[in-house]
Amino acid sequence: MDFNKFDSVAAAEKGADCHMKDPATLEPLFDEKGKPCIVTLLGAEAPSVRAATRELQKARAKAKEATGDEAEDGISLDEIHDRLVEVLLPRVVGFKNISNGKKPATKEDAAWFFNLNRMNGRDDEKSFAEQCGEFSSKRAGYLGNASAG
Repeated sequence: MDFNKFDSVAAAEKGADCHMKDPATLEPLFDEKGKPCIVTLLGAEAPSVRAATRELQKARAKAKEATGDEAEDGISLDEIHDRLVEVLLPRVVGFKNISNGKKPATKEDAAWFFNLNRMNGRDDEKSFAEQCGEFSSKRAGYLGNASAG
């Protein structure tokens, strides 16, 4: 058996398409022409994502050291959302069939996109950031069904 089909690191670095859902109903979203609204994301196992995450962790540690702030208790949903967006920004490759006004969204629009809605703590509703975070961290999104065939 060729185990290369389980190379989730290489697959994560190539990226994959996440079909976005309505944050309130979780119904798949389509543009006015019926094409799926997609965010192309690198996976959490991608070397470039892991490097970006390490740099973010170092920056947070320096900031914490500079302020002397050790408290993590009572973190708000807004703080969790903001941290999730920070982690997701380097994972965004681009958008398909998603517009920012009249212009097609680009990688530079990622922060705008993730801040259109926020986490609310409900399991039956998912912000765009939550959807992308879950997709990016799941191997199946990048490997597909590696055991098939």
